[in-house]
Amino acid sequence: MGREVVRVPPGFEHPLDEEGDYIAGSHHELLYNADPASRTAFQIYENVSEGTPVSPVFETAETLAQWLRQEGWQQDAIDSLLEAGHAPSFFVRS
Repeated sequence: MGREVVRVPPGFEHPLDEEGDYIAGSHHELLYNADPASRTAFQIYENVSEGTPVSPVFETAETLAQWLRQEGWQQDAIDSLLEAGHAPSFFVRS
């Protein structure tokens, strides 16, 4: 599953359906219409489908990096994710 760093407003809550499950992709319109200056926090989304959050919202990139380390990510992968803004789910070699 690919991962993407999404800038969100602090305290952002991804929309849920009636059962309390994330609605894939429903954050796109909300964030598109949000004032860019308000999108100061960080959240990791899976991006193989239309996207659902896989992390809490973090106020800083450093607190996001700390969480990723606790989740077992290696520092070089964290650095790459934060620099590129996304991480692929796999590579295919031919």
